[in-house]
Parts: sequence; C-alpha cells; structure tokens
Amino acid sequence: MSFFEMLQDPHSRHAMLVHFPIVLVFVGVVLLMILGARKFRPKGLKVGVAGCFLAASLGAAAAASAGEDAEDRVEGSAAMTPAAKAVFEEHEELGENGWIWPLIPAGLVLVSLVPRRGLEIGAGALALAGALGVAVWVGKTAHAGGELVYVHGVGVPGPGATAGEVQAPNPARDDDD
Repeated sequence: MSFFEMLQDPHSRHAMLVHFPIVLVFVGVVLLMILGARKFRPKGLKVGVAGCFLAASLGAAAAASAGEDAEDRVEGSAAMTPAAKAVFEEHEELGENGWIWPLIPAGLVLVSLVPRRGLEIGAGALALAGALGVAVWVGKTAHAGGELVYVHGVGVPGPGATAGEVQAPNPARDDDD
C-alpha cells in the first residue's frame, strides 16, 4: 500500500495523525519546564513552546477528524463488543474536542510575552500547570485508543484484508495445553 493509499484509509490516517499531538504535547511540557527553569524569560523559547502547542492542537483536530471518518466502519463490526464499546465511547469523548486543550497553555505562554515580570511568571506557571493537565488528557486519550486496537482489535484489518477493510479479530481461545 502506498503512502497516498494509506491517507485514503481513515484508520491508517487516524493512526498516523494521532501521534503528532501526543509527541508535540510532551515536547511542549519539557520545553515549558526548561522555560520555567530559566524563569520564563527567553522570548524565542516562549514562541517555540506556543508553536508546539498550536501545532498539537492542529494535529489533534486532524486526528479527531480522521477518527470520525473511521468510526462508521467500526461501529457495527463484530469487534465492537460491549467492553470495546465502553472504551470506544471514552476514547471518542476524550478526543472529540481535544484540539481545544493545547490552546490553553499556548495562549498562556503568549500572554507571558508581555514584558511585565509578574505577568511573565504567573502566566508561565499557569501555562506549565495547564500543559501538565493537557499531557494527562493526551495520555488518557492515547491509552483508550491503544486499548481499542491492542486489546479489543477494533479498527485492525484482519488477515488477508486489503486497505480500508476492517475485520473482526479472531476470538481468543483458551488453549493452554
């Protein structure tokens, strides 16, 4: 399957896009910690951190859009057991408006660009707290998505499937003999 064919498949597209906000949020947290250690002074680093969270927001929106496209193909599949449905609902709820959350630390970091020392430190500290909250949200969303794929087999093409075909996984067997 070519790269462009993968982009046409909502499951592949979601799997590719979802990693951008995950990485960018955690990079943003580390950069914010460095910024805090530097007393929220380096303007170039502030702009870089804000850019990181803005890009994470765009990535989250793109991943959510691809996830919505993929949803139609998995809702009626045999892999969608009641347990998988519960995890699916959690993943969908967490990811639906998730593009908004990275905008909070981005905005606060941009506020810290105002050259007033108290405002720089206050907005920077709030940005770090917000970024840590966003990292928890990203972790929970990613964990639910990983559980859907790796535990329940939702959205995974079965053996012999072609691009865009999602089949139910083979049921687990208890054959410890």
